[in-house]
Amino acid sequence: MASSLAGEFKIRIPKEKLRFFQSIFGGVFMGYGAGLAIGCTLGSFFSAIPSMSLSGWLFGLSLAGGAFIGTKVIRRF
Repeated sequence: MASSLAGEFKIRIPKEKLRFFQSIFGGVFMGYGAGLAIGCTLGSFFSAIPSMSLSGWLFGLSLAGGAFIGTKVIRRF
């Protein structure tokens, strides 16, 4: 809402078809992963880490590893 009021809101469509399909499949995978995790990234990460849950620490490490690998894949293609 703030970006709309500031005149900064803009819907962008990727120019390359490959990026469009990467975005679609990435969104589907993120949604599926959130369903498997029974929640979202913020809830799993910020709730489990302060309570010293092992699952939160494993999730954080896996999240960092997945982000690293994902950026490498996107840069390659």
